[in-house]
Amino acid sequence: MSFLILHLLKSTLIISVLYTGYELFLRREAYFRFNRFYLLLSVFLALFLPFFSFPASQLISYTPVLPDMNMNTQLTVFTLEEVVIRAGSRSGSFLGDYQMGMLLIIYFSGVVFLISRFLFRLIRIAVLIRKSVRLKKYGVTFVLVPDSPTHSFLTWIFIDPELLKSDDLQKIIAHEQVHIAQRHTFDLLLTELLIIFQWFNPLVYLLRNRIKDNHEYLADRSMISGNSGFASYHSLLIQHSGIIPTDILTHNFSYSLLKRRLHMMKKPKRPLRFGLGVLLITALFAVVFFACSSPDKENIEADKVFTEVEVYPEFPGGMEGLMSYLSTNIRYPENAKNQGVEGRVFINFIIEKDGSVDSAKVLRGIGGGCDEEALRVVSEMPDWTPGYQHGEAVRVSYNLPVKFSLDKSEHKLTHTYVIDDTDSVYTLVDVMPEFPGGVNALMSYLSEHITYPEQAKKEGVHGRVFISFVIEKTGKVNNVNVLRGIGEACDEEAVRVISDMPDWKPGLQDGEPVRVSYNIPIKFALN
Repeated sequence: MSFLILHLLKSTLIISVLYTGYELFLRREAYFRFNRFYLLLSVFLALFLPFFSFPASQLISYTPVLPDMNMNTQLTVFTLEEVVIRAGSRSGSFLGDYQMGMLLIIYFSGVVFLISRFLFRLIRIAVLIRKSVRLKKYGVTFVLVPDSPTHSFLTWIFIDPELLKSDDLQKIIAHEQVHIAQRHTFDLLLTELLIIFQWFNPLVYLLRNRIKDNHEYLADRSMISGNSGFASYHSLLIQHSGIIPTDILTHNFSYSLLKRRLHMMKKPKRPLRFGLGVLLITALFAVVFFACSSPDKENIEADKVFTEVEVYPEFPGGMEGLMSYLSTNIRYPENAKNQGVEGRVFINFIIEKDGSVDSAKVLRGIGGGCDEEALRVVSEMPDWTPGYQHGEAVRVSYNLPVKFSLDKSEHKLTHTYVIDDTDSVYTLVDVMPEFPGGVNALMSYLSEHITYPEQAKKEGVHGRVFISFVIEKTGKVNNVNVLRGIGEACDEEAVRVISDMPDWKPGLQDGEPVRVSYNIPIKFALN
């Protein structure tokens, strides 16, 4: 739901900025065609620009660290990527779950109501056209509706049959033909779409009114610049100026705001003032685009190496394929086993834009040939699916901890795991359990639901909480324990969110569901 909230916030910001610019710099200017373009562009940007922008900040931030690979005869628990919970901003929702749920219910209720009303009005217009007498005259289609105000919708003009005998008929038709020729109905339909999703924002209703006003100015300007002079058209407007109910999807000839329309008909163009307004409007567009392109959005440089991207690189076969590749290819050096060398080797490498592995190096080693062995296997990895930032393939840096651990009872590497007890807990299986949506979805779930405890923030408590849990044969999360904690409610918060996780897809060994143990480090970091 964070995407929906972010989209609505950005859309509201766009409307606020651009509508304010129209009121300040363009509304009183007689450049009606430009004003129409500006208003429609405002609607279009409010609807679609947020889809092409990026989050202003990330609630979760971590350098990609691949799961700990343990090279020994008794492989230990599979360790998930570290999740970082920042104290600078709440990691969960903006509001509590209950309040957020109620707001979403209210919002979508409004959306459903407005969609229903919009469709009802379209159906009502269609039924009216179908049931009424239609007449083609003066190159247009009239829909004869007794006691109806004259108005247009798409290519139809709705008119009272009595007006067909009026001396002003041709002028009335000419006015409505301007609306039809310039396709003003489409402007209103697009605006209604914006109102459906921004119904809570009062500015969208003002924006719709300004669009309708400008449509009338365009029609008026066309009339007085054509065969109708100002005086005769002025009289016609006064004669048909009764304020009557109007449909938001149609254009009424007897539109209100007569005084303003007469004023705008006589208003001269002011090029200097208009030019200054356009310059200031350009600055407002820059503000809008800057606000919607998050402060952490980088220009993608050709050789820039990323540690955080929108779409992370993926090893062929996913995390399961990577674990299988490493465990199959890394050999515990005989020299290291003989000398009792064990520990973690940290390898850093880059996934290039084409998916190839490059620049592998040892960040921290343990010697005994372990560093070289880990480096060899990482360097020979097959190509990955590259990572993407802003829709472009980019270079992504990874760290990989490889743990060499000696089995105290034997000194050889084995890849066979014999489980006698059907309730035994596995640490590495043929098919690893999977969180709904994969690893990225798991990281997103944890970052959205874990909240940095206030007491811990006040007392400056930070560090890593290591949580162990078991994915049961049914996929349920069980046996959640704190392996190492930091106190001050951070441990309890981590346990709470892990315990509330939805069911996983269970792990499989020899085609059968089995229990699998996981560790996950959660880092609470103060900004």
